[in-house]
Amino acid sequence: MAEPASAAELAVISAGIRAWVLAANKHPGGSSSAVEAITALYFSGATTVPDSGDRVIYSKGHAAAPWYFALWAAGGFPGITWRELAGFGQLRHPLPRMPQRDATTGIEMSAGALGQGLSFGVGAAIADRRQARPARTFVVLGDGECTEGQVWEAAMTATRLGLRNLVALVDANGSGSVIDLPRETWADRWSGFGWQADEVDGHDPAAIAALLRDSQTAVRPVAIILRTIKGKGLLPPAEGSNSLSGEADPASIPSQDVSALVEAALAVIDTRYPRLAARRSARRPHQDHPPAARPSREAILARLRGYPIGAAPVAKKTLGADLAAELAGLPVLWMAPDAIRNSGLLERMNAVGSWNWASPDSDVLQCAIAEQDAASLAAGAASAGLWPALFSMEGFYWRMLDQIRQSVAFTGLPVLLVGTSGGIGDPLGPMVQSDGCLSALAAIGGLDLYEASDINTAKLLAAEALAAGRPAYLRLPHEAVQVRRELGTLAGLPLDTGAWTLRDCDRPQVVIAAAGAMREAALQAADLLAARRGPRVRVLEIVSLSRFAALPGAQRDELIPPTALAASIHNAPSAALRAVLPPGAVTLGADSYGLSGYPLTALYDSAGLTAAALGDAISKELA
Repeated sequence: MAEPASAAELAVISAGIRAWVLAANKHPGGSSSAVEAITALYFSGATTVPDSGDRVIYSKGHAAAPWYFALWAAGGFPGITWRELAGFGQLRHPLPRMPQRDATTGIEMSAGALGQGLSFGVGAAIADRRQARPARTFVVLGDGECTEGQVWEAAMTATRLGLRNLVALVDANGSGSVIDLPRETWADRWSGFGWQADEVDGHDPAAIAALLRDSQTAVRPVAIILRTIKGKGLLPPAEGSNSLSGEADPASIPSQDVSALVEAALAVIDTRYPRLAARRSARRPHQDHPPAARPSREAILARLRGYPIGAAPVAKKTLGADLAAELAGLPVLWMAPDAIRNSGLLERMNAVGSWNWASPDSDVLQCAIAEQDAASLAAGAASAGLWPALFSMEGFYWRMLDQIRQSVAFTGLPVLLVGTSGGIGDPLGPMVQSDGCLSALAAIGGLDLYEASDINTAKLLAAEALAAGRPAYLRLPHEAVQVRRELGTLAGLPLDTGAWTLRDCDRPQVVIAAAGAMREAALQAADLLAARRGPRVRVLEIVSLSRFAALPGAQRDELIPPTALAASIHNAPSAALRAVLPPGAVTLGADSYGLSGYPLTALYDSAGLTAAALGDAISKELA
């Protein structure tokens, strides 16, 4: 770490940053109140942030201006001046209004959906501890976003896991949008959740820096409550007003020599950190986290043991237990919010223990019943080099959709999401049914979708997803299906089209598409049609809905000729496969909520998801 900066030096830096923030005039209320915290984090010598060691997760993304200036001063945006930097958010500017991951080095998380940053920081802190890195993670939060429930899910997780390398800085400016938030309550709330809670004048960067140094010896997570003033530095009555939002009235911005104040701040920064001036004049940003190489799908498959053909149907819920044991030693973090038993990971956790500060080598993290926290946590762990594999019942992914969109898919972070008990079929009742969840996941851009019919296919698709290093969702329907192919045989099948031909014929008159557990019903329907001396039928198994949807039209026409009637059966909304089939297709699916019960055969019969129902629907359409 650098030598501690003096109070006078920090005051000069803060004055320059604040002058720039007010001149940029983008959410100046929450931006100006965070100036001293950013000064202390980056330029006080209390952290290694400018040296790309410690990391900052800036969760209050709407108020990113002071952080952007610090990133720029540290060389994050070479080739532009601080005057040009002030135009962030404009068309063709390199910086959006809200922080976007990888816009430059140091931006770990895309912000905007408030409340996700602390969970993301928890994941990054876990990854650092797992990989024996001494880095600390600092999460900057607004007091307004601390009214989000996910913040407290993450706060409980951090305490339970003993993350002493995690520090939250809460900008308590007393205003959540236009809601008054009393500053005096925050310390008690954080300490009540088991954190070390310290309060400080949020406009005293030297005092903030002192607490940051003290946090190095903490034995639990630390929350620093910054008592600040919204719109600090604006003219009255704007300063301290909780009505400040996007921009301030120009009449509220004080007349000051912005150039002189900024240049004075840079002079202090460059004296303390001479290398930063060189970074600002470089051609490209300094890179601190190059992507790690991953083994190929073949290398991962070589470690997996398949089940023999004809074996008794194997529940796909055992996938987590198998993969965790067979892939031991890889930097995977196996996770399950509540569904540790349902995922098969309980056996592995009993063998190696659940991850916490005292057992950092464990590869299983037992999450609380806090799905939103778990999803953003997985993203944070992925950003810091782990390979999170998150298991949950598909119906519970409803609670994670925004976290998957914002923290995982939008940023392209390699998290493998595994949904068990997909579709209908559980004696627990309709609460377990996933109904339209697959369609909702399919609407999230950047998420690879896979669906496995049997345990060997599930292993193949998991290996494909882990090797690809992209956000992925692997759907595992509820019931066990008999193994039809050896894992080695499956490994030789192409996955580029997202579909396999289970039964083929020349010039098919009907093409049936199925996925997951409905594979057998599709084959049986083809048999029924053949027994009726019906049409020539081709049967496809869709193993990747996203890849099949992305096929060029000509390639899809080869699989489903325009002259053939397309049909599908799916233990999911019929619209999921209908969306990738030609117009006029016959589609059967689980289109009603509340489909539950036992036994499964009776349930499927009542829902109309049977080979006979599909055969009759096809015959009727052809007639």
